[in-house]
Amino acid sequence: MSALSNIRNNLSSSGSSIIVGIIIFGLVATFGGFLGEGSAFSSNNFLSVNGKSISSGEYSLEFGRISRQVSENDQDISDELIESFAKDSIILKELYSQSASKAGLNIDDKKLNAFIVNDPSFYNNNSFDVELFKGFLSRLGMTPDLFKEYIKSRYLALELQNLINKDINFSNDRARNFIEANNQTRDISFARIILAEESFKEVISEQELYDFYEENKFLYISPLKITYKFLKINQESFKDSILISEDEILSKEDDFLKNFRSQKKVSHIEISYNEDNKEEQFSTINNLLNNLINKNLSFEDAVLEFSTDLSTKNIKGDLGYTDGTIFPEEFEQELKRIKINQLSKVIDLTTSFHIIKFTEETNSNFSREDIIERITLSKASEKLDDALNFVDENIFVSDIELISNEFGLKINNVSMEEENIFLSKFEDLDLEEIEEGGLYGPLEVEDGFYVVNIDDIEEQGFKTINEVKNNIEKELKSLKASRKTNFLVETAIKELTNDSSKFTKYADIKRDNFLLPLKVTNKLFSFETSVGDVFSLVLENGDAYILKVEKISENEGVISSEDLNEGKEYLASVYQEIIRQSFISNLRKSATIN
Repeated sequence: MSALSNIRNNLSSSGSSIIVGIIIFGLVATFGGFLGEGSAFSSNNFLSVNGKSISSGEYSLEFGRISRQVSENDQDISDELIESFAKDSIILKELYSQSASKAGLNIDDKKLNAFIVNDPSFYNNNSFDVELFKGFLSRLGMTPDLFKEYIKSRYLALELQNLINKDINFSNDRARNFIEANNQTRDISFARIILAEESFKEVISEQELYDFYEENKFLYISPLKITYKFLKINQESFKDSILISEDEILSKEDDFLKNFRSQKKVSHIEISYNEDNKEEQFSTINNLLNNLINKNLSFEDAVLEFSTDLSTKNIKGDLGYTDGTIFPEEFEQELKRIKINQLSKVIDLTTSFHIIKFTEETNSNFSREDIIERITLSKASEKLDDALNFVDENIFVSDIELISNEFGLKINNVSMEEENIFLSKFEDLDLEEIEEGGLYGPLEVEDGFYVVNIDDIEEQGFKTINEVKNNIEKELKSLKASRKTNFLVETAIKELTNDSSKFTKYADIKRDNFLLPLKVTNKLFSFETSVGDVFSLVLENGDAYILKVEKISENEGVISSEDLNEGKEYLASVYQEIIRQSFISNLRKSATIN
């Protein structure tokens, strides 16, 4: 099985490691968990599943898990594909968790606490280190309660998966029949009718178009449309209007210097390990450190060639800045010891070895531009607060022009935006509550706050025939072709039954053939299909296959007990997968994912 297949399979099942081994400090560190500003771990919501918010920190954990799996399998898979896998994984696990709760599955706080306290990732000197745990949560942007909820949801997901994946037993006779059928080959005569080709041949009159439109107007309802004005309010809205005097610059300079803390910029090389290869990996990173010290290899080249941290591998191992409180204590202690451009000793973080390099240090010498920028941001923030308070207090008695003039904000006009686009921007607004002329805000969105003035609401109506003419024509052609296909299928069945000589022939078709679609192959090799049988299948795309079974050849041989056991195991796995996929499909169909 390929690494890619492994990843796909693991989207729905992480085994017993879902509690211990996934949510571990070393793993988090691997994927940027101890980065400072700009860390992937954030409390911002990444998505919601049935109203349950999923943080970007949780997404980053899943992205890191899958990235590590890719790395361990030495596969070249793009970040975009890993992102897709990670998103699917966290959605599925959350759906499992919610379903488990509905089914009455639960875990008490005592057991949850035990999972955390017994996780060696949070151990220091053979005991649970509270500060290590707190540091881990801080870097994730999580409180202890939120982290416990995260662990609980993953535990419940695993419990439900275990119930779904319960053993299924098959008899020896069933396994023997399966093996014999699986080893069969079959000769066929067949015909294929391609719907798209038949549809292309059809001609639709203007009268047919008109009649269909009149009978099915309900299919062509135009969406509700909204014309509106808006003000965007954030810090950037006020920066250009702020004037700063020389006296202000001088008065603030001392304050900035007092509050400024030295920042150290750090890069690293990581070599991950497990209990089986720890000694080997330590030897690797120790030799690497010696080569770096002796200048046999540049730090940048070493990062590219050896580092297992995918999040920093292509940026020269850059971890960002620390003020002495951001990184793990082992890192911070080394940074106190070494000077700029020096290398640390090998640092052991439980599941990974590291070499860090102190690359840059900010000093207390503020430029004039730095001071102006900081004063500007401070004043812009004050103006933002004033504007938001004004809007909040006057939203029902004011108008958008007054607010615009009061704070020097630009009015933006939007003409006839469809309701789904409008609501995706302003999810706090309810269509049933807004009205023409209404003023709404402040509405918090991703890039700031908005004040919205509704100018016009165009209610839903029917699209004109000219707007939907092409769609109707395609629909009618497809309908005509489908009716024609039915006739052609019936004709082909009669001809195949009476005389199959003029039809396409294929001999020794196997169950794993690439000639026929899977649905057709499954029907051809079903236990109910016999020599002389003629059958037809219409696929989801409208294409039709008509087949006659000309010959069934048995691959005779002794079926050993080992073969029987393998057959039963295979059948059990197939049925388990059918059950699992059916369950997942039902969960996704009923889910609301934003």
